[in-house]
Amino acid sequence: MKTLNAATLAVLALFAATPALAQSSQDFRGSICEIDTSVLNLNPPYRTPDNTTSVFTLNSTKSCSGVASKRNIKLVCMTPLPPNYNRGDRTATKFPCTINPDQCGLSPKAGDTANPPYVTTRDSVLKVRSGVAELICHYKP
Repeated sequence: MKTLNAATLAVLALFAATPALAQSSQDFRGSICEIDTSVLNLNPPYRTPDNTTSVFTLNSTKSCSGVASKRNIKLVCMTPLPPNYNRGDRTATKFPCTINPDQCGLSPKAGDTANPPYVTTRDSVLKVRSGVAELICHYKP
């Protein structure tokens, strides 16, 4: 369904969102979201108990805004990291974040061919605070 690259935050998001202003709005919550901690560039890399760098969560929201031909997507996912995380508070920004745009009515823009039919953005932040990971990605066509 998607290609996982250890240096890439790959996100499966099968949910949708919030057209703004005069448009009707929707929020879709609770779909699968992958948070890849490899973007934190930890040395040595953080590994979950199943020996991967990723955690999955259903604690997610995708919001869409704008008119149908030019919607924006905001993806937010949050989850505690497994108890073996002991790397302290960390932040990473501007890494590739892959989002499923189907429910927002979007298709990849020209040149966005990293993981079709998904969209990819570098407007991204991963924060780990007190062992809780929060991923925020914005896609703006």
